[in-house]
Amino acid sequence: MEYISMGTAMEQSSGNIIRVSHCGQKFRLAGEKASLWQKGRYGFAAADGAAEYRILKELTGMGLAVQVGAEKQGRYRALTGCVICPVGRLFPYMGLSGKQRTAMRWLSKAGLCLTMAELVYLTDRGIKPVPSLLGKGNRQALVETIYTRETVFDNLLENEMAKAAACDETVETVEGLLKAKRIILL
Repeated sequence: MEYISMGTAMEQSSGNIIRVSHCGQKFRLAGEKASLWQKGRYGFAAADGAAEYRILKELTGMGLAVQVGAEKQGRYRALTGCVICPVGRLFPYMGLSGKQRTAMRWLSKAGLCLTMAELVYLTDRGIKPVPSLLGKGNRQALVETIYTRETVFDNLLENEMAKAAACDETVETVEGLLKAKRIILL
């Protein structure tokens, strides 16, 4: 079973004990649970065997992991269950590809937390992170760009973007940012 971990390791973590913070809650993970969480921290990982699958179910129940479904867009669906947060860095764009830089600019400067579906929409439509759509003062303009009469209804954007041409590309870009430790998933 494939999965991805959510949350952030706290500085007090040491040895085989990891303290993880997620949505205001703090968790103490040790042993195999800590190992499995770390395995999925910077990318999709697989739980092998019944023991790891049982631990993965516990992590999922705690809100510290999301399982990837068997459907074609399983990784996209898993990422829609996460909040994508940029990590503050001195040189946030150094070493990133053009697509990763664009996604990172959206994620760090949009003035709101973008969902995976919203990021796919912006990529699919070729909308660039221009100043008139960035920052807290331009939140409304960005929201009106993404949400139209066709996309505003219950999970319509999320479902439509699963079929979008840019879906796989955007998932790959987000995976690259996660692997490069430029974002965390909450």
